[in-house]
Parts: sequence; C-alpha cells; structure tokens
Amino acid sequence: MGAAPATDAAEWIWFQLMFGIGTRRSHVLLEYFSSPGDILEGIKRKNQVLTMLREEELISSDRVMGQALEILRRTGRKGCAVVTPDHPDYPPLLKNIFARPAALYVKGDLSCLKDSLVIAMVGTRSYTDYGRDAAKALASALAENGVAVVSGLAKGIDSICHEAALGAGGKSVGILGCGIDVDYPKGSAPLKRALCQNGAVLSEYPLGFEPMKGNFPMRNRIISGMSHGTVVVEADMKSGSIITATHASEQGREVFAVPGSIFSIREQGTHRLIKEGAKLTESAADILEEFSGSHFAELIPAKGRRAGEDSFLAVKQLALETAAPTDKPRENSPGDKRLPEEISAAAREVRGLMGQEPASFDSIAARCDLAAGDIQTALTELEIYGLIRGYPGRRFSL
Repeated sequence: MGAAPATDAAEWIWFQLMFGIGTRRSHVLLEYFSSPGDILEGIKRKNQVLTMLREEELISSDRVMGQALEILRRTGRKGCAVVTPDHPDYPPLLKNIFARPAALYVKGDLSCLKDSLVIAMVGTRSYTDYGRDAAKALASALAENGVAVVSGLAKGIDSICHEAALGAGGKSVGILGCGIDVDYPKGSAPLKRALCQNGAVLSEYPLGFEPMKGNFPMRNRIISGMSHGTVVVEADMKSGSIITATHASEQGREVFAVPGSIFSIREQGTHRLIKEGAKLTESAADILEEFSGSHFAELIPAKGRRAGEDSFLAVKQLALETAAPTDKPRENSPGDKRLPEEISAAAREVRGLMGQEPASFDSIAARCDLAAGDIQTALTELEIYGLIRGYPGRRFSL
C-alpha cells in the first residue's frame, strides 16, 4: 500500500478529531473547503475561516494537531497505514457518500476495492442453519466470480461471509467499529489475519479505540458506502443490518435481501426490505445479473457477463451447482480434509476432540487442557480453514 505524505495524513486526522466522525459539520466544511490544509492555512492567516469556527475549536487547534501527529506515529509503528481521501488507496466509492471518512486506519491491501465488483454482505449474529448456509452459498459464489466481499466482522452472518469468501479463494474486507488492533469481536484474531492476507481490515477509529454502541451505526455507512450493493441475509426489524441497507439505499446503491420463513423473527427485516423494493435474492447469479447490463459490467469477470441471451443462465446454474447447500455428502468433507501445515497446535488439539455430531463449547473445554480463550481462537481458526462447522448456541462439529 502506497504512503501518503505524513503532513497531509496528519491534517486529515486533525480534521477528524476536530469535527467528529460522520457529522454534518464535517461534511459541510469539506464541501466548502477543498481540504483540511485550507482550514489550517485559514487559521494561520486569520482570514474568513475564523468566522466559521467556534472559539473552542480555534483554541484547541494546536493541541489537536499534536494528538494527530502522535496517532500517525503510533499507527506507523504498528505496521498499519492511514488512508485519507487524497490517498491513492482510498476506496473510490467512499468519496461520494455523505460525511465521507476523513481517515481510515488500514492493515492489508485495499486494491481489491478498485478493480472488482464490491458487494457488502450483512446479517444477524444469532443466525439459523438456513441463514448460515445461505450466507456461505452466496459469499462463496460471489468470490468465485471475482467479487470482493465486504462485511462488518461481527460474529454470526458477517464472519460467516468473510470466511466463505476467503475459503473460495476470494478477497474480503472487514470494517470495524473500534481500533483495528483491539481484540473485538473476542477471538477474531485468526480471521483478521486471514483478511489482511487476502484483503484488509479497516476502521475510521484510531488504534486502541474501544468499541462503543454508537460506533456501529456510523461504521455501517462505510460498509455500504464502499460497496456497489448490499445483501442482507437474515435480520430482524431492529437489526443493524437494516441500518446498513438504509444507508445503501440513501447512497444510491443496490439492496438485495434473501427471503426466509414467514414464521421466523430473523426474517422480518429482510422481508420488509423486499416489500420496500430490495431485490429478492436466491443465488449469487441474482446479484451479478443486476450489474451485468450496467456501467459496472466491466468489473464482472468474463464468466459473469451477459455475452448473449443464454450466458447469464449459465452463470446462475454455475452458482447454484458450486455454492448451494446440499444434503448429499461431498468429496473432501470437513472431516476428511488434511490439516494445513500452518494450522496451530491448539487448533489440532481441539479438532481431535470433535466428531460429526455438534458438541457444545463447554463439552469441548471439559475434555481439553487449553484455556477458554485459546479454545475459542482455535475454533475460529478451524472454521476459517473449513475444517469445522459452527452452530447457534456455541456448538461445533466436523
């Protein structure tokens, strides 16, 4: 990832600290001035900028710049990058959203957001077996068709989508509502490492910033904002996924929703989205179709384009055959896979305690000498490699 001039990055961090994250004030100021540097220059020259800033802002400007420079130094020491709107790696679609992020703290490679169709996938933390299988099917098929999958790294559907995209050999980007170095969600370190190797992890909150409830609605505007479309897999009426879909609609992006049971509370949100105009989505092909005739068509690999009347039907069949859940046993099922050489000793030990029937976390822990945190990390690692399957209620099987 290329490096922006340190002074420019510090100015953007200063702007973020001064005027807040995702605020109307920050949006209005950037609409009026071309860059934070212009505001700083106005303060220095004591011109008309002074009339637009509050007295406390003028008083604190130098102190805040000192904080910005320290954040920049700390970020660099930890091997992370600061990506600002004038940085070549800034996600191109984010430049056009309301209150675009002034600074993104990034580990990994964001280039997949430039040369690919980018689709966000979100859903509930308390998913059903159906939701899990639908998320895996869609994310895997999208990744196989060259689509970059974006999500929020939350436990549940978000993490399942990240893991499925990576498992299919694709690229994925995770957006956090806290510092990217914070252990949140707990036990997500293996997934974060995998994302950094095949995509990136990012946040607009500086390193060390702890998660707070109010951060996540703001984070959701970035998930939808850097994506051409957003897919909601399972969500109740009050789910944060509905907020993400609302952001997507307001940003002029496509919204897709996976239908489910009319008796499930976890489907009420997705069904409402469909009633309000979201595209009912049964396969990755339904998503690719939406872009095959648009100016985004060049971002879809050749096998996903509509070259003729029958070509898209072939893509849909391919998506269904390669990604749809099936009751038939597949070759190389998770229980038969050889363990990768790089898998940790703890993951090997935990896997040796598991069978085909789901076992609870507590029952695994009772037969294992590892600490609870190490067991959770090992389970996450095994899920990333596709060696085990997770179920609601912290249950796992081969």
